[in-house]
Amino acid sequence: MFYSIVTQAKFWRSVLGLALGFSFIFVLIKGILAHGAFLLFFESWRNVVGLITGSFIYGFFAAYSRFYKHFKSRKK
Repeated sequence: MFYSIVTQAKFWRSVLGLALGFSFIFVLIKGILAHGAFLLFFESWRNVVGLITGSFIYGFFAAYSRFYKHFKSRKK
């Protein structure tokens, strides 16, 4: 089941969309909390790597759970 979900192009588009959405919302909230300094977050490479990694992990698990539920309901 894992392999059949991960090999679909729709799954990876969903992962990318969720990751971009999460990172946008995260930077937006972080900028609001920093009183409008939205790009201050990108001064450190560790912040950028952490944002990319965290966004990808979030997008992967959120998309996988959605696709898993869809495949599970289709098999019944």
